[in-house]
Amino acid sequence: MTIFFIFTVGTVWGSFFGLVIDRFPDTSIIRPRSHCGQCGQTLIWRDLIPIVSQFISQAKCRYCGVKLTHWYSILEWLCGCLFVIGWLEKVDLTFCLICLASFLMVGFDLKNHAFPLWIWTISFLLLSFTSPYKSPIFFCILLAILKEFSSLKMGSGDWLYLALVSFSADFFQLTLCLFLASLGGLLYYALKIKQKKTEIPFLPFLFIGYLCSMRMMTIFSILD
Repeated sequence: MTIFFIFTVGTVWGSFFGLVIDRFPDTSIIRPRSHCGQCGQTLIWRDLIPIVSQFISQAKCRYCGVKLTHWYSILEWLCGCLFVIGWLEKVDLTFCLICLASFLMVGFDLKNHAFPLWIWTISFLLLSFTSPYKSPIFFCILLAILKEFSSLKMGSGDWLYLALVSFSADFFQLTLCLFLASLGGLLYYALKIKQKKTEIPFLPFLFIGYLCSMRMMTIFSILD
């Protein structure tokens, strides 16, 4: 029962994160109340139950029948699972905070191709209390600053994100994360090149690279 409660709390946070990604910075996250983007109908409580509401409605608006996106439910599910594994102490608080920040920043990057500096700032301050500073953190921040005055290929937001990752990753893990992210980005670009897509969101690849690098290091430590 406790695990179910923790999972539910996580899905509520996921639902809130979805609201922030969907509205900010164009509109307020407080007003107007949650509503269907197609017909404008205000949603009631049974339309807002994380995961369950979309499952029951078959991912359609109950009022106009428009097909709803699944990314809300995916985000709610991910946050719920993260809260559970954090509660069971399978991962530490630093990892959980980085993942929560990543969910938000990846969502913004996918939607707007933009980096939410205010989310990064809040996450950086919180991580400052959970993990000591490491030299890669300052190195990545320095590269983010230099990007504003040079022609580095990676955006300053990507380097700032890697600064967050550096709270739980050493230099080797950071290098592995960047390698895996670059490989994934190149493969994705190669598949999408026929669509003449010149810009791709890179934060999702960095996040996946971070998760993969942490997992690989765990496997290496077990085999060692």
